[in-house]
Amino acid sequence: MSATGAGGLGPGTEAGETKSSRTAAVTSGSEQGLLSGTVLGRDGAPVVGATVGVAPRIGAWDVRRDALAATVRTGPDGRFQTGPLTPGQYGVAVALADGTLSFGESVQVRAGEPVLAVELRVGETPVTVRGTVVDEAGQPLKGAALRVVRPIVPFDDVADLPPLPDGRFQVSVPEGEYNVVASAPGFTPRMMRTSPPEPTEVRLERTPTEDERRAAVAWAREAAIPLQTVEAGHGFEDLRRLTPVLKDARVVALGEATHGTREFFQLKHRMFEFLVSELGFTVFAIEANFSESRALNDFVLTGKGDPSEGLKGLNVFPWQTEEVLELVRWMRRYNEDPAHRRKLKFYGVDMQSPIQAAANVDAYLRQVDATYAKQVGEPLTLMTGKDVWRLEKERLAAVGETLKEVARRFDSRRGEYTRRSSREAWALARQDLTVLSQCVAKMLDLHDYDFRDRSMAENLRWVLEFEGPGAKAVFWAHNGHVARGPGEWTANPAGRWLARSFGKGLYVFGFAFNQGSFQAMRMPTADAPAPRGVDEFTVPPAPEDSLDAALASTGLPLLALDLRAVPASGPVREWWRRALRTRDPGALYSHEGYPLSTSRNLELYDGLLFVERTTRARPLPWIIQVPKREQTAAPAQ
Repeated sequence: MSATGAGGLGPGTEAGETKSSRTAAVTSGSEQGLLSGTVLGRDGAPVVGATVGVAPRIGAWDVRRDALAATVRTGPDGRFQTGPLTPGQYGVAVALADGTLSFGESVQVRAGEPVLAVELRVGETPVTVRGTVVDEAGQPLKGAALRVVRPIVPFDDVADLPPLPDGRFQVSVPEGEYNVVASAPGFTPRMMRTSPPEPTEVRLERTPTEDERRAAVAWAREAAIPLQTVEAGHGFEDLRRLTPVLKDARVVALGEATHGTREFFQLKHRMFEFLVSELGFTVFAIEANFSESRALNDFVLTGKGDPSEGLKGLNVFPWQTEEVLELVRWMRRYNEDPAHRRKLKFYGVDMQSPIQAAANVDAYLRQVDATYAKQVGEPLTLMTGKDVWRLEKERLAAVGETLKEVARRFDSRRGEYTRRSSREAWALARQDLTVLSQCVAKMLDLHDYDFRDRSMAENLRWVLEFEGPGAKAVFWAHNGHVARGPGEWTANPAGRWLARSFGKGLYVFGFAFNQGSFQAMRMPTADAPAPRGVDEFTVPPAPEDSLDAALASTGLPLLALDLRAVPASGPVREWWRRALRTRDPGALYSHEGYPLSTSRNLELYDGLLFVERTTRARPLPWIIQVPKREQTAAPAQ
C-alpha cells in the first residue's frame, strides 16, 4: 500500500497542504545537477544549521529503503548546496534544530540543464507529532531511525530525522495527516499512522531467523490444502476440507492483495459458489456503494436489466471486469433454478458517493410524504448534483443537520410510511438515508480513515438483520478492509468491527501471490504524468524474506491455509506471529515501483489463499486504459 491510502483513490492532490508550508521561489541559477538555495525562518531571517533533505518524488515509500538522495546543512547565511542529482523530480524538506519540519515545492532536475536555486521559507507548524520507538518489551530503542511522511497524492512529502538518542521523537509540522516509519538494526521496519496530539508508540519486532522461516514453510507445506483450480464449476472435493473451519461462520470475508487480479476474482467466485452450495450462504456483499448496487440485486433476483450496465453504475472500476460479471450472471442462473428456494442477494456495503442514495430518499419521500418531500427537496437535490464534491463544509454541515431531521421523521412515521409503501421499501429507503448520512459525515472529515470501514461493517450488519437470522454473508473487499486487526493504514478496518459483532462467527481470508500481473490505476509519475488510466503491471517473484516467497516455497501453486491451526508455541509460531512483508497494493500502483506492506497475519486473518502466478483481470470495454505503448513492467523489488 502506498502512503496515500489503502484500497481507494485519494480525494485530491491538495489534501492537507497549506500555503505557508509549501512556499518556494526561484532565486538564481546553479551548475548542472546541483541544487542550491536559502532557508528562511518565519521572520524572514536566514536559518543557520538547518538540515535540508532532498528526496526523489516516487509514488510510495518502501520502509526498508533510504528515503533521501542527499542531506546538507545550511551555512552562516542560511544557504545550502548539494548534488549533483540524477535527472528526476525531487521534494525538499527542512528540519530545524528545535524539531520544526517544513516541506517545499518539488524541484525538477533535467539532464544537461542547471537546477535553479530555491528559497525555502518555514511556515506555520501547528501540529505536533510525538512518540517513542520501542522494542517488543516496550523499551525505547536508542538510536532508532525515523522518517516522517505526509501522504499527498500523487507524491508524498518525506523527511528523515537524525538518529533518536533515547528512542523518543517530537516534531512540529504543518497541518495535514502524517505517518512515521521507524527502523533499527536487527528489527523489521514499521510504518504507522499518527493521531496528533496523542503520542504514537512504534513497536518494532526483531527480524525472524532463518531457522524460524524454514520451520514455518515446512509447517505450511504440511498443513496447506492444495487447490485444484481457481475456476468455478469444477466441484468442491478440494474445498470441502475447509468445511470444518467454515461451517459455523456467519460471515466469510474474502480479501485480495490487488484490486485487479483475475485469479483472485475467479477464486473468490469459486469460494462463493462453494459456500452457497455446501454451507447455505445467500448474501454477497462487496466493497461498493449500497444504493448503486440495488440495480444488480434486481438483476440477480428478477433478471431485469443489464448486468454490465449495473457494474458500470457502481462507478468502481476494479469490479468492472469479466470475472465479476460472470459471478453476477452465475448468481442469476442459481436464482432461476426453482429448486433453490432461498435466493441469492447482491449488496454493496460502501458509502463513498451520496448521489444515488439521495435520489432514492427523495423518490421515496415523494411517494409517502409529498408535502414534506418538498420541504427537504432542495438539500436532497443538492446531494445529487455534479458539483456535490465542491460543496463548502458549511453547506455540507447544514445538509447533515437536515438529514438528522429526515431520519427522525422516518422513524416516527414508520407505520404511516409502511402502509403507503411496504415494510421492505421503508427499510431500504431508511438504509439509503443512513448511507447518505455516512457519506456526508465522511465528506466533512476526509481524514477520518476509520469511518469508512466502520460504516461498511455497520452496513453489512444491517444487511444480515434485514435478510433475517439465518442469513450468512460473503464479504468481498481488499485485504486492508477485511482484516481483523489494525494495519499500516487503518487502525480499525471493517473486519475489526465485524469481529466485535461476530467473534469466531467471522472467518477472514487474506490473499497473497508470488509473481505475475494485475491491473490498477496508474499513479502519475515524473516521466509519465498523463494520461491517467488503468494499466497492466507485472512483478517478479517476491523477495525471499516476504510472506509471499515463503508460501511459494511450499511448492504448491494454489493453496488454502488455516492460520487458526498454527502451533501455540515454538519456531513456527514465532515466524507466523511477526510482521512479515507482503505485496498488498490497492486500486493505485506506481510505475516507479511499489513498496511491500508489513502484515501481522495471525492478528489480521484466520486463513490465507495463495496463488503462485497471476494474470490481469479482464476489464470491460468502457474502462479507460493506458495505451499499450506507454505500459511498462514494474521493476524488481
